[in-house]
Amino acid sequence: MSLKKDDLIQTAEHLYGTTGFFVSYRSATGEGLDIQPIPPVHPSQLTIEQNWPPPEITPLLYTLKDGTAYLFIPVLDQGQYRIGPVLLQSALFRAHIQEETFHQFYKSLTRTTENRLIDCAHLVYRLLTGQQLVARDIRVESEVVDQEIPLIADVPSHTTSTAYIKAWEREQQIIEWIASGQSERLATTYSLPAYGEFGSLARHQPLRAEKNLLLGTVLLSARAAITGGLEPDEAFMLSDRMIESIEAAQSISELRNRHVRITVSFAEAVKQIQELRHSPHVLAAIRYIQQHLYDPLSVSSISREIHVSSNYLSVLFKEETGLPLARYVIRERIREAKRLLRSTDDSLLTISKKLHFSSQSHFSQAFKQTTGETPTHYRQHHF
Repeated sequence: MSLKKDDLIQTAEHLYGTTGFFVSYRSATGEGLDIQPIPPVHPSQLTIEQNWPPPEITPLLYTLKDGTAYLFIPVLDQGQYRIGPVLLQSALFRAHIQEETFHQFYKSLTRTTENRLIDCAHLVYRLLTGQQLVARDIRVESEVVDQEIPLIADVPSHTTSTAYIKAWEREQQIIEWIASGQSERLATTYSLPAYGEFGSLARHQPLRAEKNLLLGTVLLSARAAITGGLEPDEAFMLSDRMIESIEAAQSISELRNRHVRITVSFAEAVKQIQELRHSPHVLAAIRYIQQHLYDPLSVSSISREIHVSSNYLSVLFKEETGLPLARYVIRERIREAKRLLRSTDDSLLTISKKLHFSSQSHFSQAFKQTTGETPTHYRQHHF
């Protein structure tokens, strides 16, 4: 029995509302449907986004090197659904992103697991066919290739003042992201410098040296999370569990990606606190702002995107955050400007244009009002 277009659209939109996964559809002849919201497009202009694999009897889970994944589910004799892009927790820590377009893309994706996607495939297949899907029938293809982590002893021991400065700047950025609950940004941008760049905390014991660095990451992350609103008892309980796990490791390979997982875990805890602190509409506005700092933003555009009235959102936002919505946007843009001033050589004019200030003078004035110093002075002391 063929499904009508309205049924296909309704199924897709219900799936998005339940899971947060973007859903698209193509018929056997390549025609699409008007399913909202429209999924973001990968900045790398991937072939798989343009040329979907031909529909087969069973679903296909396809994972890219950066942890982006797509799930293709056949609608028998009609076409197929594509669920995604999503960001897999099992692979996202391999990413090391520099370009802002990639930052914004990854931040817009729902983070999930392979098991949850497979559960989704089972559910949708059952809804479409009335039949149960056998687990082994799900096809899995992946571009991900694991790489061995080098020992400290295998890497030249030279360090420079520049390396330490960069490491300190990176640490400050990590603290800021944890304290503001930006787990997605941490997951898609943060990786440690090459092993040995920090210097060795146990030069002739590589495993001990790696454990020591991890313990430092735990303490740093816990204090940042407390600054972000996590209760000290909760932060230190989480720290204790992580420390026990680190000390139990018998090899460096067991500690793979642990630095990133630690920071993301604390940022997630802060994010959950924020969710309890704010109503869904205010939280949606905050997340939309964080994901669109490089786009034009106004009270009306934000309220339109989250489907509430401007007046209602303005009043609610001020009540819960203590800041007018427009002022909050400026504060977040200044925070991003600080990152650009520290990590790029973009001119003040370029930064002001990127972040949609009306002029360079407006940017400089807003920066000084927010931070107490001019952008030029800030860069001289932090670049």
